[in-house]
Amino acid sequence: MKKLLTLTLVLALAMLLASCVGTIEKPEKVSATDGIANVTLIKPRDFSDIQAGNFGIQSNFEQSVAKKLAEALADHFKEADVTIDIIFTDIDLAGETRFNTQEIRVLKDLYIPRMSFEYVIKDKAGDVMLADTVEIKDMGYLSRSLFGMEANALIGYDKRMLIEYFEKVL
Repeated sequence: MKKLLTLTLVLALAMLLASCVGTIEKPEKVSATDGIANVTLIKPRDFSDIQAGNFGIQSNFEQSVAKKLAEALADHFKEADVTIDIIFTDIDLAGETRFNTQEIRVLKDLYIPRMSFEYVIKDKAGDVMLADTVEIKDMGYLSRSLFGMEANALIGYDKRMLIEYFEKVL
């Protein structure tokens, strides 16, 4: 009788777990704000390469990427008295995630950073100063070193590419 009860409980638990597996929803968007910069990643799980590797849980990594991009943009635009809303539709981080006893990000010239996004920059009055939809890439990202804390930053090359784009257009 005890075996039958145990078997019944195990089967019930297995059925419950099986029914829950399909109900886990992937977030449609991930957002972060840092004062004057609002960053949104639309369907980050569909991005070309935003893999967490050994950096933890995928959804936390996506949130971290959004936060780091928002911080970099806020720092860049703080003197300009503007706000920026940026929506990323694709990100391919510098390097490639590979498995070698652990998942690591390998940086090579072949694995360049790329981003597709649309943005709106507004002045203090809320008037649109600049808006565009763009795709950017940095084919020579390894030929220019990162220094200081940026050299150890998780997405240092990617942030630099984004900031350099805005330095050219604004």
